[in-house]
Amino acid sequence: MVSEKNLKIIENVIHLFDSHIYRKKEILMDIDQVHRDLFYIKKGVVRIFYYDEKAQDHTHWISSDHSFIALFSSVLSGKAVPFGIEVIEDNSEIFRLPYRELLELKSNNPEIQQFMEDLFAESLITMGSRLMDLQIKTTDQRYNDFVAAHPDWLQRINLGYIAGYLGMTQQQLSKVRAQQK
Repeated sequence: MVSEKNLKIIENVIHLFDSHIYRKKEILMDIDQVHRDLFYIKKGVVRIFYYDEKAQDHTHWISSDHSFIALFSSVLSGKAVPFGIEVIEDNSEIFRLPYRELLELKSNNPEIQQFMEDLFAESLITMGSRLMDLQIKTTDQRYNDFVAAHPDWLQRINLGYIAGYLGMTQQQLSKVRAQQK
């Protein structure tokens, strides 16, 4: 979720970018491609996914309303990554922000520069926390933290995607949910 300060900055420049209404299952970025865009999700839900060596689908990340999603390692390095970005909720309104255009805006606008620095820092901190949670917390703790942070996601997102996001199987998620009731 974007801070109030950064939401105002976004609202001031978002008109410069194209928005589109996407349907569930539409791919924003393909796997094994160079990703040079950031996406602002005005409304909807999007995930970062990948396939393992058995061609099983895994959810790496989920973002929803008023947040950004990007594959920053590819955006910054210019190298292909084994991840894709998929829309997982119908009627998602999403803005595509080409990184080059953001860099041009940043060079002329200190607010945009600060916003981008905040976005990258927040992304780094969030990913670090997520990695720590997956390594240290129990499945029960991860589920409880998830429900507290995103109570509406249980109604909006396929449980298989949630299980993957939480680093567990659907069976583990079902067991945790059953114990919670």
